[in-house]
This record gives sequence, C-alpha cells and structure tokens, in this order.
Amino acid sequence: MCCAVPAPGQISLPLPSQPGTGDPLLADKLHALLVRRGRPLECGQVAAQVLRIRRCPPALSRRIVGELVTADQRLAWHGNDLVGLAPDGWSALSPGEASYCVVDLETTGGAPGGAKITEIGAVRIAAGEIGESFSCLVNPGRPIPDVVRGITGITDEMVRDAPEIDDALPGLIEFVGDDVLVAHNAPFDLRFLNYERRRVLGSYFTQPWLDTLVLSRRLLRGQVERHDLGSLAEWADTQTRPTHRALSDAAATAELLLAFFPRLAERGITSVAEAVAYGSARSSRHSHKLALAEDLPSRPGVYFMRDRDGELLYIGVAGNLRRRVRSYFGPGGRHARRIGRALEELDRVDHEVHGSEFEARLREGALIRELRPSCNRRGVKPRGHYLKLSVSEEFPRLYCVSRTADDDALYAGPLRSEGGARRALAGLLELYPLRRCHPICAPGRPRSSGAGAACCGGPCADDDPDAYGHEVAALVALLEGRPEALADLGRRAVRFLAGCPDQESGRESVSDIVRALTALSGLRRAARHTAVTLEPGVDEGSVVAFFIASGRVVDRRELPSRGWRSTVAEGLARVRREQAGPPRPPQAWEADEMAIVNNHLNTATHRVTLDRGWSDDDVLSSMRRQISGLRRRTAA
Repeated sequence: MCCAVPAPGQISLPLPSQPGTGDPLLADKLHALLVRRGRPLECGQVAAQVLRIRRCPPALSRRIVGELVTADQRLAWHGNDLVGLAPDGWSALSPGEASYCVVDLETTGGAPGGAKITEIGAVRIAAGEIGESFSCLVNPGRPIPDVVRGITGITDEMVRDAPEIDDALPGLIEFVGDDVLVAHNAPFDLRFLNYERRRVLGSYFTQPWLDTLVLSRRLLRGQVERHDLGSLAEWADTQTRPTHRALSDAAATAELLLAFFPRLAERGITSVAEAVAYGSARSSRHSHKLALAEDLPSRPGVYFMRDRDGELLYIGVAGNLRRRVRSYFGPGGRHARRIGRALEELDRVDHEVHGSEFEARLREGALIRELRPSCNRRGVKPRGHYLKLSVSEEFPRLYCVSRTADDDALYAGPLRSEGGARRALAGLLELYPLRRCHPICAPGRPRSSGAGAACCGGPCADDDPDAYGHEVAALVALLEGRPEALADLGRRAVRFLAGCPDQESGRESVSDIVRALTALSGLRRAARHTAVTLEPGVDEGSVVAFFIASGRVVDRRELPSRGWRSTVAEGLARVRREQAGPPRPPQAWEADEMAIVNNHLNTATHRVTLDRGWSDDDVLSSMRRQISGLRRRTAA
C-alpha cells in the first residue's frame, strides 16, 4: 500500500515502506493477536503488546506500527489510530470499487445507555452503485422525548409494536456483513451500535469505517459554509434529501460519499485503505468501550481500569462513577498520555462504592500508594522536599532534604518540586547569609570560592556569633510564618535587588522564595483543622464520622443508630492523643491527604470544629442534631 502525502493541516498517514521491510515474525504475531481479540487495536496497544515498546509517544507508535501495516497485506488501518485485519483486496481496490454499508440512527438522546435507538436505516454501495437497503423501527423501551418527536416525527405509537434493539440488531449485523461502515458524524452512530452490540452479544463492529463529516471538512474546506448533512446534500444535489429519518438520511449520505470519490482521487487517495485512514476521526478511537461503564452505579466511588489479563492500569475517583467513566469514551475526549495508554489497554472496569466523594478521595490516595498502578502518576510515589534548618547546631545551616528525622531540626515542607525547593533555598541563602560550608572551615582556609566571591556567611567569614544568631532567628521566624518576618523579608529583598547586578535573575530568586512560602502557608492553614466531619455511608440512612487532628484524618467510624455517642467518644479520644503528641511536619502522602481534607472542610455542611478547650459533651451536643438530619436526608 502506498499512502499519499496529505496537504498541510490534514491528517498524517503512515509513512510508506518498501515491501518486505516489516518484520514477518512481528507481523505474524500482530495478525494472531488481532484474530484472537476479534476487533481492531489501537496503535499504542500494538506497540506495547507486539513490539514491547511501552510509554511510546502516539506519533512515534503510529510510525512504527505503520511499518508493519504497510508491509503486510493481511493488516490494514481501520481508522486513524486503529489497526485491524484487512478485507480481501483491501490495498488494491479503489474507493469506487469497494463495498460500503451506509448507516444512520435515530435515538431518544445523545448518550448510549441513557438514550436508546428508535430507528435504523442502512444502504449498501457496491462498485459505485447504490443498491439494497435495510430499515427498521426499534422500540426504545421508554417514552420518546417531545423534542425528539418534533425532529424525527417518530412517536411512541409508531414503535410500540416494533422489535427491541436486542431483536433488531442481528438483522443489521447480517446486512452489514464485512462492508466498510459509513456514517455522517460516524462516532455518534458507532458509539450506539457498538454499545448495544457489546451489551447484547459481547462483540463489536470491527470493520473499517468512514466519516463523511470528516471527509467534507477535509475535501470541501472553504467551499461550503456548513458541513451538516442537509447543507451537503444541497451541495451534492442528491436525489434523496435528509428528513431526520434513518433510511432517508442514510441514502443521502450514500449519495454524498459517491460525490466525494472523485475528490479523493484528486488528493492522491487511490485505495480504500488510504480512504479509511484519510476519513476517520480520532475522537471515536475508544468509543467501542463505552459499554464497560454500563454496570457502574451513579454513586461516589473509586474505579479500577484493568487490562485483558486483569493487571491494574489506573485508579480514579468520581462523585458519579458511571458519568465519569463514560466521559473517557465520549467524542473529542482529550486525555493525558498515561490515561491514553490505560484506555488503549483497557478491557475491564471494576469499582468500589463509597458514601461520599470525600471518603472516595481518601480511599483513592491510599489505594494508589499501595497498588501503584502503571498509568497513575500523582500519588504513586509521594515525594516531599523539605527546607531543613539545623537549629540544634552551634552555627545552623539551611539545606534541602527528602525526608525528616527525629533530630530537633526545623523542617519546613513538604514542597512538591525538588527544583522549586532548591531554588527557594538558593534565594533564602542570598537574603539570610548562613554558612554553606560543612564542616566549618578550618582557621586560615581561603574564604572565597573564586572571582573574589565570599564563600558563605559562616562564622569563618565573620567572627560574630551574635550576628549569626540574629540571622538564624530571622529565618526561623520566616519559616514558621510569623507576621513580623514578612516585613523583614521585604526589607531584605529590597536591599538584595538594589545591589544585584542581574535584576531579572534577582527578581526570579525572590519569586522562588515567595512561591515556597505560599506553599508552606497553605500547609500551615491545613494543619490548623481539628474537627469531626459527618458523611453519608454506603447503606441507606447510614452515617460515617471522620475525626481530624492537625489537618489529618486520624480515625474513621461508622455511627450506629443506637449507641453512637460511645463510638464518637472513642474517636474523640484518638483526636486527644494526637493533639497531646509533639508537632511534626507531615510526610508527602499526608500533605496530599491534608489538601483533600482542607478542600472538603471549606464546603462541608455537616461538621463540628474542635476549638481550643473543646469537651466531649459540647461535641456530642453539636453532633446530635446533625446526625439526625443527615440520616433523614440519606434515607430519603
């Protein structure tokens, strides 16, 4: 197969290769995998499973896989990023010689599962001629919305005696056969068809497909104002005009496709294989997996993406599991590279239901740390970077460390970025001249690092312990967030910038300090939270209490209908024990949890703040009414 070079701004086709350049063993392996899976596979999945190249950038994986596809006539592009088995004569047939099945659906809405099909229309094109057709009304099993009736004219009475989709689908499958599927805005129709086919039969429509909307936008750019089917039917002067009924719209689309064949030839598209690669949109590459969300509840929880072998790919959280997972398979979805890799390998979605999104988010973080899914990034290996001031030394130093220790030092953090922490460190040492040497320089040692620059502000450079102690005290006040320290910082920054030869670099150093101090201030605010928050449980009418001390969740307890006071008292005792302990900087994963807690408490409606001097009786009295109200709300 030889692919044409597209015009600027058009879709990139695989680079051509000479026959025989692909590895026959790899091609055999890919062919066997496609036969075993029974459907096309995404490029990234092929690169990972056949070529053993993981985390390959999409553009590179498409080029590499393209070498296999172009060198083996058994393989073909089924869409922009989909590789499948090639139909007979795939690379030799011109677009006008191939057999197509043009389909159109009428539905009760725009989302499969929530909406249902009400009518199917299909028209066959063979050797450049429109032939037989298929038409069937479908009982959606629910009332047709007024707005849909107004557009299509299909009423509840018309579909009352029609077959349901489970019975109508086999007839369409038989009619379609192995033909190339065609539709206008094909992702919409294919999402519904593959959703229902997987739900009913556990399989997909696996043949290649063309989208006349994509073809129109690429072939008629600047020649038509709109690319809807009605406007294009006028442009092509089709005999059948679309009427928002499935068969007439399919027939109009078929005539439109025939009108596009000469223009494809003008672009150098000489085979049906090239036409499919040219006329397929990216937006539907994962739409055939929409049915994986069918059994998910519309409740808060955690979802687990797994591959065919059950290996965990990704863990996510949602306030509505069904809606969130379905969003991955919608049109035009844009995802981070790791999520895209998970979607390519995705074969199953498991889930846990929780009573609230707050609890689900806490659970998600714990699971990611424990299970370390391959496609999760944040939280898999929580890293913290601390500014450490060794106040227990005679002449303290300030430096960066990745973990805390029980050594009486002052730790400020954790900061997420190591680079940000080190830049803040460098800026602080410019404004607060502490020693950078370790150990302290020996008497008579040169006090410069070259070019006349002072080595550091250590005692070896200035034999004044009191002045050094003043600098240490000022820095301690700054790292602890005392208000007076900010004014001192401002004065130091002004003096520093006045004497700085590179003003831009100096301002960036001050900005690095401010960014780090802002992050530290956020951690201190989060650490001030000591409270109890009440959340719905999984079961109807149940309530769960989360006990928070210094911004961290220290206990979780389900509250029974009777005897809940003793359960709450046990949780409050845990809070008291945490408060009695010495203050300590949070670990990196604790900082993540504190951010979740802080965000939640800012909007929580059922909470009791544990102010200074709180007592169990006061807390129990405040909680009684809130628990009663929450039980009634969750029971409703």
